[in-house]
Amino acid sequence: MADRAEKSRRDRREPHPLAVLAGVLAAFLLLAACYVGYQALHILFPQNVYETALPATVSDNVEADGVLLFDEVYVSGSGTLGYLAADGERVSAGTAVAEIYSDASQAVLRQQLTQLTEQIDLLQRSQNTTSLQLDALLRERSAALYDMMDELDAGAYDEVSSGANAYLLAQNKLWIATGDSANFTDQVTALTQQAQSVQAQLGSPTQITAPQTGYFVRASSSGRLNAGADDILAQDPAQLKAYLDSNPTLPLDGCAGKIVSGFTWRYMGVCSAEQGQKLLGQNGKPLSSSVQIRFPGQTDRSFKATVSEVTIDEEQGLARFVLTCNVINGDVLCLNHAAARISVGESTGLRIPASAVHYLKEDGTEAETQGENYIPGVYVKYGNIARFCKIDPVDNDHPLVTDGDYILVLPKGTDGSVSQVRLYDEIIVSGQNLYDGKLL
Repeated sequence: MADRAEKSRRDRREPHPLAVLAGVLAAFLLLAACYVGYQALHILFPQNVYETALPATVSDNVEADGVLLFDEVYVSGSGTLGYLAADGERVSAGTAVAEIYSDASQAVLRQQLTQLTEQIDLLQRSQNTTSLQLDALLRERSAALYDMMDELDAGAYDEVSSGANAYLLAQNKLWIATGDSANFTDQVTALTQQAQSVQAQLGSPTQITAPQTGYFVRASSSGRLNAGADDILAQDPAQLKAYLDSNPTLPLDGCAGKIVSGFTWRYMGVCSAEQGQKLLGQNGKPLSSSVQIRFPGQTDRSFKATVSEVTIDEEQGLARFVLTCNVINGDVLCLNHAAARISVGESTGLRIPASAVHYLKEDGTEAETQGENYIPGVYVKYGNIARFCKIDPVDNDHPLVTDGDYILVLPKGTDGSVSQVRLYDEIIVSGQNLYDGKLL
């Protein structure tokens, strides 16, 4: 009897398997319901998303393809050539720019002779110093060292050689100024003898001279266009686009190089009709202000230019233009057909998402779309309250400046602006049922 009673009590204390299963199922359903409810709340009542208004500068660029037009003549010459003038070097008429070798070994001898001549010149200039220049020489050496390091960091390896020579010149002068070396007469004498020996082996190769004064460009560094400048300038936007797509550059075969006279050159390019409008002023004529032109991948330098011509073909969606530039260097002289990036100006302001802009009607209610008389603005978080801050409407005085999915807004207090947005304001990018004065 006692055993049966004890067993009965244990049975009552142990839960029934079906009851356990029902409890687990109920807990699972409760968790699922909580998850669905949580997601529904986020969908029906999404949380506000904020972004801080930060300063930014945006360049208004035109991306174009085109050709560079120079006033140039070709320098005749062929065979195994050795150059005596560098790309972009200005030479006078009759100056030797290259020489023709009968033997490939002459090129090596010319290189040796050039190096010896440079060393002799460096040592001779090193002797032109006095002990009174010590402080100046120390500064000169430090400056030369820093310049050489900057050239290495920038990857301008073609300029490292001149930087190294400047450092050696300053160091040699210091040795003389401090008495570590009386002079370099013996070294100059030995190098002069070596140079005379190399000159004798080199002989007198046939020289190629410049036919006129100008900037020299080697044949191996450049090419030529397969049409004359006048014919290219006569093309309309569609014709120019087709010409550029035909790969119009040819090698300078049979030439030692070319001479570009003067320092004025033109860039004739084509771009989209929409971007071509940026090259026009409010009066529909070419911009009176200067622009900056760069050739990405070719040179890091930008060049100041003026807009000479702009032709818009709305039907073809193309624009043809001509820029004139009065600044030149060796990198530009080597170009013929090149893509360009033209900066027509820079704008500064506060960078905010374009999706954060709202438009209010005169009665304060929000419009579905932008309207001519609607007030543009953004909602800003002030404490725990949303405030509507006006921004400038897009007009001639306040053109729309975009940067991807962002726009530039003038900060509060800017002359001629009604903007109420301040630096570091928390812009409400998205939110539910926003209105001025809403509790967040």
